[in-house]
Amino acid sequence: MRPQIAGAPRLHSAGSALLQEIPAPDPHPIVPMTLTTEIIAHRGVPLEARENTLPSFRLALAQAADGIELDVHKTRDGVVVVHHDPVVRAVDQDGRPRTRAIADLDAATVLDPALPDGGRLPTLDSVLDLVQSQAFVYVEAKATGIADVLVECFDRHPGVRVAVHSFDHRIPVLVRALRPNIPIGVLSTSYPISLANFISGARPDAYWQQADMIDADLVRAAHACACRVIAWTVNDPDQARALIALGVDGLCSDTPGMLRSALLRDGIDVK
Repeated sequence: MRPQIAGAPRLHSAGSALLQEIPAPDPHPIVPMTLTTEIIAHRGVPLEARENTLPSFRLALAQAADGIELDVHKTRDGVVVVHHDPVVRAVDQDGRPRTRAIADLDAATVLDPALPDGGRLPTLDSVLDLVQSQAFVYVEAKATGIADVLVECFDRHPGVRVAVHSFDHRIPVLVRALRPNIPIGVLSTSYPISLANFISGARPDAYWQQADMIDADLVRAAHACACRVIAWTVNDPDQARALIALGVDGLCSDTPGMLRSALLRDGIDVK
């Protein structure tokens, strides 16, 4: 007589039928709600402090963000500054303020004007000095011709974990050509017919997709290409729970502390 395997369904004495049906395996199982998913602060904590500023990044660190996402441009003299738009308000020779492209100004001019809250635009160097090893820094490159000065900046901060992503997929590819150890990502706001074809040229480590465009098929396709999925911008806890269940790898949020607290209240084991 064969020994009974623990946990297996019992057979009739004749061995011809099972007392209970064995359900067919689910081809699309739900991912357990344990958060190895990163919570990434989108430009810091912009609902509590001005985006892309040192106070906002300090808040993100205080709220235990796993990563900090920020935007960068390059000044005329090659300094990497943290700012979303390609322009700033600068004072012309007549003393009148007007909008000027960051790429056309030197760093002293770009960094001098005070923001309405009394702060100033930070350099990427100053942000990396602040973060150190406390979080991953995800740098969105907003301008062409920036790859070389980005890697020079990273080289000055060898202890900081960094990655580069962009809507211009050529920029992160250039960064990786200069520093193969730096992870890269591509941004998208559309649903690709074939994700494998879409990312084949860049071969990114991460696929940054607008949250509303993410479904189970897209996550599976990305993971099949050994590519992480980072969703943006996720501020609603219900949407965060749904994305975690799909298996996304990162949630980029304006409210990292609130999101983490809501998930912890649900008993989700946050990273």
